[in-house]
Amino acid sequence: MRAMVLAAGLGTRLRPLTYILPKPMIPIVNRPSLFYSLSLLERLGIEEVIINLYHEAKKVKDHLSRTREFNMQIIFSEEKHLLGTAGGVKKMESYFQETFLVLSSDGVSNVDLKEVLHFHKRKQAISTVVLKEEEERFKYGIALCNKESRISQFVEKPSWGEVFSNQVNTGIYIFEPEVFSYIPESREYDFGNQVLPAMVERGERIYGYVMEGYWTDVGNLEDYRKAHKDILKRKKGIDIPGRQIKEGIWIGEGNRISPQAHLVPPLVIGNNCEVEEDVKIGEGTILGDRVRIRKGASLHQCILWNDVIIEKGAELDDCILANYVFVPPDFSMKGAVVTPKGLLRSALK
Repeated sequence: MRAMVLAAGLGTRLRPLTYILPKPMIPIVNRPSLFYSLSLLERLGIEEVIINLYHEAKKVKDHLSRTREFNMQIIFSEEKHLLGTAGGVKKMESYFQETFLVLSSDGVSNVDLKEVLHFHKRKQAISTVVLKEEEERFKYGIALCNKESRISQFVEKPSWGEVFSNQVNTGIYIFEPEVFSYIPESREYDFGNQVLPAMVERGERIYGYVMEGYWTDVGNLEDYRKAHKDILKRKKGIDIPGRQIKEGIWIGEGNRISPQAHLVPPLVIGNNCEVEEDVKIGEGTILGDRVRIRKGASLHQCILWNDVIIEKGAELDDCILANYVFVPPDFSMKGAVVTPKGLLRSALK
């Protein structure tokens, strides 16, 4: 069985972070967002995965070529222009001659794909859409299912007058090859806006599997922050990197942490970091690799990528700092998203 992970998007709502890294490589608790989808597929036993790429494709390919985390064959499909969710899959139609899965690279979930697959086969579905009950429905496609779980209505990102359900589309699908008859060749086409509504209208066997576990779409900065907070709450089936030295504190390798530093769980510290005396790392904070926190600095609910330096006495609250950011002594900021000028200038060329 094969699967495809959709990773070609520009990630405009995550800017300025996606000026620095392509969306699939944006770290979520020190792991690229793409890795969460790959982990779900590996848990299912998938051995061959196609990943479509467009923006900063080389960075994604180089990173995956260096990692040995996944025991699966990865095939890249580079797009000369964006083909949309369905168009990108259509480009690789020859690879999918039997039941296959499609996942987004920016979703974090602990859904049991084995159960979804059993559901799909039991219903003899052409398409199964994994749904999640959510209060915030306007950002996603919503589906209305009958008592047999068959989808009778589907609307992508509804307006106020179109909200008829709280079951949203997670972007996790199981398809039979018949779906390709609904997708035209070599043009931008979308599952939520075009393919699924057309299949529902034609009365195809499309079913909704309502998952009970955790799922979030990391589509904007607010959701990016939320994903970190959720994962630190120990969502079952979502691994946190590092060794848990005490309840709620995960530490990587090669760190130098002063005994006089104050660590408030939950928090994560990556590899080869330095935390000096009188530093306070407050709850909800994640440090990447090679981070330096100087004496007396304070962080609360902050997300730091790699090679960040926080100088003495600085105070940060609810901030996101990209790679190579430098914070001067006694500097204070709240709710900021910071990228280094040189790195950002290079990314925009």
